Amino acid sequence: MLLLTVMPAVAAPMNAFRESAVTNPHGLIIFVRQQLDQAGTTLTPTRERELLWGMGTAAINSNDDAALAEATLRLDGLATMGHDPVAAAAAGFLRARHDIANGLGDGLGEALKAADKVLGEADPEIVAWARFQLCDAYALDEKAAKALPLCHQSIEAYRALNDDFGIGDAENDVGIALATLNRVGDAATAYERSRRYYAKVDAEQLVVMVGDNLSKMYLKQGRAREALALSQASLKQELAAGRISDSLDSRTDIAQAQAALGHHRQAYAQMREAVARARKAGINGQLIDMLRVESRLAEQAGDLRHALADEREAARLGSTVDTPALRAIEVELEQRYAVREKELRISELEHANELKDLQLKAAQADAARRREEQRRQRLVNLTIALLAAALLLIVGLLVLLLRAQRRHAAELQAQALRDPLTGIANRRAFQQRATELLGRPREAHALPHVLLLIDIDHFKSINDSIGHPQGDRVLRLLTDYLRIAVGSCFVARIGGEEFAVLCPQAGLAAGLRLAEILRAGVAALMLPKDLQVARLTISIGVAQFDGVRCHDLSSWMRAADLALYAAKSGGRDQVVASKLVG
Repeated sequence: MLLLTVMPAVAAPMNAFRESAVTNPHGLIIFVRQQLDQAGTTLTPTRERELLWGMGTAAINSNDDAALAEATLRLDGLATMGHDPVAAAAAGFLRARHDIANGLGDGLGEALKAADKVLGEADPEIVAWARFQLCDAYALDEKAAKALPLCHQSIEAYRALNDDFGIGDAENDVGIALATLNRVGDAATAYERSRRYYAKVDAEQLVVMVGDNLSKMYLKQGRAREALALSQASLKQELAAGRISDSLDSRTDIAQAQAALGHHRQAYAQMREAVARARKAGINGQLIDMLRVESRLAEQAGDLRHALADEREAARLGSTVDTPALRAIEVELEQRYAVREKELRISELEHANELKDLQLKAAQADAARRREEQRRQRLVNLTIALLAAALLLIVGLLVLLLRAQRRHAAELQAQALRDPLTGIANRRAFQQRATELLGRPREAHALPHVLLLIDIDHFKSINDSIGHPQGDRVLRLLTDYLRIAVGSCFVARIGGEEFAVLCPQAGLAAGLRLAEILRAGVAALMLPKDLQVARLTISIGVAQFDGVRCHDLSSWMRAADLALYAAKSGGRDQVVASKLVG
């Protein structure tokens, strides 16, 4: 079974719930909801993110789709409102883990998008967290060759942080990846290392849990009795904690161990019960493998008809795409919030109607007292009322006209700042953003701002050889890549085939890393065959704003442009830093 526990993501203790998310997931979900309800608006974004990450991991371990949807939706809200990439990544990693475990959609792609959101972070805890989440996703998706390097990097990162719990998590994933490659002895050794690290931090329940993974290796090594004992201990603990998915895995291992000991009918009965529980829980991703195990055990028990039916059902589940459970929960929560909002709206309308009724009654009483006095002036009052209505109509028309003009002005302003071909910011928008950035007070210990100027190599030859419409396609393809790859930096097309990337307080080292990532990423782009361009490369000039040699936007742009010229002159497809820096 694959353990998903809360890992450190920021200086605040986001890892506070990682053990309880596995050992007591239902209790943790209740605790988090109480904390969220009691704190209300006084809860800090950092604390809320920590609570929601713990709730999400607990929801996955207990197969609670409603709690998972609640956690991911609120993390998405934190990411949007607070411009928090770590919250966005946390929501993405939770969705990826759920989708991979249940055989839904492109869970691995979701994990990669989540990791992209924190790409380039300097905090070593964030780096360790993101690497482990990717290691975890690749291991669960049975991409062992890609999982192992990331898992080993996670181990080193956790070792540097003196985080034995994190090392135990990563070693468990190493064992899963090695087991996928059928390296039984190596996988068993990795699981044993994982258990030792958990024991160092007194996480005894996780020691027992990894024992079920180890039992699979013991079974392949012919140690069926030892495997059975480990899986039975794990199942007892999982049932007590309410971890449905993990308990199904242990039941499967118990059935296979019983079969290895020659108890074929007992193993077959155990497996049929486990499959029934998986169907009831709707865990289709896990159900496919369980059906294949049941088919083998059915054949050993002499029930060939059931064995064939299991294989057919496994094949059918493997070839169909189910509606993601998470989407259904999200729709349910949205409907619930809509109902609440509607109830509040109705209450407000009822209160407003009561006030109007009181005002009407007061007006009627006042009208009755003044009716005699107003009788003589009825014509005058009618004239005044008509004039007032006409005035209100004129005012309303003027308001509508003013709003229309403001909307039109806003649209014109947006168009003036957007490049019509690529849809990103244009040179004017870049200059406004850069001028605003340089006008802010600079903090004493803040890293300098970094500017990247990017130019497509041999772009004139592309236009001349395949035509300007295809050249425009090249520009849009590059724009689509840059928009995603630059992360939190600001990207703009400042003319022709030239682009600028503005990275506030990034520092030259981070700027050069980003530039090299962009250069290598563009060179590796898979271009459409009908584009008739075999390979696309870019040259990049990098300059940091030091406040001395680069003291204004003009000198900063000039420094980056000189570096870009050096990259082009030096053979293209390369990154050059401005020599004016430092």
